Amino acid sequence: MHRAQRPITVEAQAILDTIPAEFVDDGCSNSPDGWFGFDLRFACRIHDWRYCGRCHRAEFMDQAHRHRADAELERNIQSALPWRWRWVGWFYLRAVHVAGGIEAWDSCGLEAGELCRHRMPLPPWMTITVESPARAGSW
Repeated sequence: MHRAQRPITVEAQAILDTIPAEFVDDGCSNSPDGWFGFDLRFACRIHDWRYCGRCHRAEFMDQAHRHRADAELERNIQSALPWRWRWVGWFYLRAVHVAGGIEAWDSCGLEAGELCRHRMPLPPWMTITVESPARAGSW
């Protein structure tokens, strides 16, 4: 049974439209993909996108970015729910912190290998290039 939920906001849809089709999310990770019949997968997809270190340059992956991503998750969940169910967004965010764990944050670095858990390839800006030492006589 699915309850009638509000349509996805224009802002959330715009973000969803920028996520590449090959990006694989795991729904709401260790939390339910929906509560009380409301489908929350769109909010979790955006949240996974914000947490993927392969999709955002390293200088953006700081704690302020993490807090904005978490606040966005709460807003997206609340926007999908009727007024009397909006407390679910607050509660859900706390459950994500407990169930998802800190290891989910920026877990797609170099150590993840060629493809990260979201199936995103290693971006060129993430690879470390070692310059060869200057050869004698070269200019």
